[in-house]
Amino acid sequence: MDAYEALVTRVSPAILEEPAPDQETENKIIAAALRAPDHKRLRPWRFISIRGEALGKLGDIFAAAYRKKLPSASPEVIAREKKKPLRAPLILVVLAKIVEDANVPASDQKYSAAAAAQNIILASEALGFGAVWKTGDAASDPLIREALGVKANEEIVAYIYIGTVKARPNPPAALDVSEFLKSWPA
Repeated sequence: MDAYEALVTRVSPAILEEPAPDQETENKIIAAALRAPDHKRLRPWRFISIRGEALGKLGDIFAAAYRKKLPSASPEVIAREKKKPLRAPLILVVLAKIVEDANVPASDQKYSAAAAAQNIILASEALGFGAVWKTGDAASDPLIREALGVKANEEIVAYIYIGTVKARPNPPAALDVSEFLKSWPA
């Protein structure tokens, strides 16, 4: 699929299954992430790959973090948290790695990491896989951050779930560009 087609046809699939990208394809996906806009070439991102048995371990951590946050949570809710990482055969965690630089604010570095996450999604799509961007409480929970080895100068920007699309969802209705694009001055 060409890049423009990937951009204008991509939707978040509901179900992702095996196979996940193999290691060579995962490396290509990360190579695309590394081309994100990056002021002063600070490389303000880092990625963690989670697959196989590690997905179940991450589920245990998600469940423990939820139980710690809400001790009264029902066993059904805890079980649902534990299953979240199993929604796809590969998760790429995207971290903003904030570098101290007087000329590049932390916000710009976070935007660069977000652009890297978007490149992961688009590269996955272009290479024949589906990808879904998730964040939520798992992006900031201290127990999860510690388990993943997230450093003090890092923030989890995204959990990108990647796999083979079981059923491609219907694309949303096309939006009218003129509703979002205005010339200045008007």
